[in-house]
Amino acid sequence: MRRKLKKQPNRSASKARSFVAPGPLPVSVDLLTAGVQVELDADLELDRQRRAEALKAKLTRMLAQGDGAAAIDQMMSLMLEMERTNDRLAWRVLLANRYRFGRSTEKLSRDELKQLYLVFGGDAAVAETQVELPVPAPAEPEQIDDASGAAPESEADSESEDATPAVSADPKKKRRKRVRSIQVAPDVERNERTSLVPEEERVCALCGKEKKAFGCVEHQLITWVPAKIVVEVERREKLACQSCRKDVSVAPRSQAPNVVRKVDASLLAKLVDEKCALALPVDRQRRELARLGLDVPDKTLQSYWGYTTDLLEPIAVATLSEVFGSSIVGADDSHLKTLDKSRKHGVSRAHLWCFVGSGDTVGSPESVAYGFTPSWDATEIIDWFSAIDGFIQCDGYAGYSREIEDDDGQTLVAVPPERRLGCGMHIRSKFHAALLAKDGRASIPLKLFADLYKVEDDCKARGLDADARGEERRRRSAPLLDVLDDWVDKLHPKLLPKSPLRRATTYAINQRLFFRRCFDDGRFEIDNGRVERRIRLFAVARRNFLFTGSARGGERLAIAFTLVDNCLALGIEPHRYLVDAIGKIEAGWPMQRLSELIPHRWATQQSAEKRSQ
Repeated sequence: MRRKLKKQPNRSASKARSFVAPGPLPVSVDLLTAGVQVELDADLELDRQRRAEALKAKLTRMLAQGDGAAAIDQMMSLMLEMERTNDRLAWRVLLANRYRFGRSTEKLSRDELKQLYLVFGGDAAVAETQVELPVPAPAEPEQIDDASGAAPESEADSESEDATPAVSADPKKKRRKRVRSIQVAPDVERNERTSLVPEEERVCALCGKEKKAFGCVEHQLITWVPAKIVVEVERREKLACQSCRKDVSVAPRSQAPNVVRKVDASLLAKLVDEKCALALPVDRQRRELARLGLDVPDKTLQSYWGYTTDLLEPIAVATLSEVFGSSIVGADDSHLKTLDKSRKHGVSRAHLWCFVGSGDTVGSPESVAYGFTPSWDATEIIDWFSAIDGFIQCDGYAGYSREIEDDDGQTLVAVPPERRLGCGMHIRSKFHAALLAKDGRASIPLKLFADLYKVEDDCKARGLDADARGEERRRRSAPLLDVLDDWVDKLHPKLLPKSPLRRATTYAINQRLFFRRCFDDGRFEIDNGRVERRIRLFAVARRNFLFTGSARGGERLAIAFTLVDNCLALGIEPHRYLVDAIGKIEAGWPMQRLSELIPHRWATQQSAEKRSQ
C-alpha cells in the first residue's frame, strides 16, 4: 500500500518547517546543506557527490524492483523541502512604503523646517509660534542629585531655604524606587570658585545696614579630563541682614547651564567617543570611572549614553543624507546580535550598514554614515537606496536586485542595474576560498587579479586623474578582463555544482557586467575596499559589544559610529568635536544651520577660525 506523506501545520516563514520523510534519507541532510555558509574541503565535496550518485542508484534500483511508491515518496520529500525554501524567500519580499526626499535648493522652507523639527520630537506649540526653530533636545537624563533620591526640579527649588519634602496626596501610594545617586570620592580634584553678591545688594534694602555672609549655595559639575576626574565647584555667596532678618541675597551663577545635570558635556562625549573609537562598552567605562574616583550607577550611565545619542541624532541624519547625495556611494553591512524576546533563544540577527560617499575626482574626500536594520530584508533598505541618485558600489547580496512594489503599484529595485558597480575584492575572495580548498586551478584568476591591482597601484603612484586612469585601464586592464572572462566561461560548465570553484565562477559571471563597468570610467574604484576599511572599526568593536539590547540600541549605535568614524576619517579629535556639538545643540542650535555641525563642515569652520586668529 502506498504510504502517504504527513501533512505539516502552517508555521511562520521565519522558522523552517520540518518534513517527516517515510524513512531515512540515503544522504545526510547536514552533508547536503554543507558548504552553503562555510567553505568545504575538496575531498568532502567529492564525497558528497558520491553520496548523491548513491541516492540516484538506489532510486533506480527501487524502480527496477517495482517499489516505485517508496521512490516517489523520497523524491517528493526533497521537492517539498525545495518548495518550503522558495516560500521562505517569497515571504521576505513584502510591500514597502517609499518616500523619496528630493532637494531642489540648499535652503529649506519654513514648512520643511517645521516638519523636520517635529520629526525629531520638537514641541508642536513651539513650531507654530517661534520664528527660528532650534534643534530639539531630548529630555534630561535620569539621575539622582543627593543620597535621599530626590532631585530638585529647578534651580529655585535648590536655593529655597524653606524647602520641605513633598508629601504624596495618597499616603497608601508607594513611592517609586529610584536608583542611587552618583558618588564622588573625597580625593578627587576639585576646582572651587566663589561668586560674590553684587555691591548694590550687600546692603539691607529695608534697614540700610550691611549684610553678613552666612553660607553658600553650592553647584557641582563633574567634568571629564583625560586620565582624571575633576569636580568644578562654584560657591555662590549668600548674604543676610542680621538686624531685621528679612533680606537675603544670593550671588548669581557665573554661567547658567542649558541643561541641569551633574556631569559636563565632556563626560557625555567620552561615552560616545570611547565606545566607537576604542570599542569600550559603557559598563567597562563605568568601571574605569570608578577607578578614577567617580562611582556612577550603571543605569545612570546608560541613561547618559541614550540621551547623548538621541541629542546627536539630527546631525547623524543630516550626515547620512549628505552621503546619499554623493556621486558614488559604496555600501556594505555587518551583522549585529540584538536581544529580542519574540525570537527563539531571545536573540535576532540584525545588521549595521555602512555607506561611504565620494566625489567625481580621484582621491576626493570621503564621508561615512551608518544605518541599522533589524533584519536582512530588502524592504528595510529600499528607502535608503532609493534616495541615492549616483552610482552604487556593492557586493552580490540578492536584496540589491530584488523587485518590490510600492503603494502606487510601481516596481522598485534597491540598486538599479544601470547604476550598479561591482566589487573586485568579493570576486577575488571566492577564488581565494577555492584555492584554500586545494583547487589549484583557482591560482589562474588570482594571478589575473594581481595584475589588475598592479595597474591600479601604478595609476595611484603616478597621481593620474580620472580621465588618464580610465585610458590606462582600457589599454592595460581590459585585455586582462577578457582573459579572465574566457577562462571562467570555458571552465564553468565542467565544474561540480557545489564545488568551491563553481561557486566562484558563478559569482564572477553574475557580477561581470557590474565589475566591468568599474573599468569604463576612471572615476570609479574597482572594488568596495573603502567601505570594508571603514566598517572594520565596527567589526572589531562588535567583539566587545557582543550584542545590543534592542532595535533602538542598534539605531543609537549607528548614530554614534556615523559621527565618530567621520571624525577619524577627517583626522580630527572626536572628543573635541562631540563636546562642541553637544553644547551647541543644548544651547538651542538653529535647525536651518544643522548642516554646519556635520563633521567635515565643522572641521572646515574650525580651521577658518583658527587661521583668522
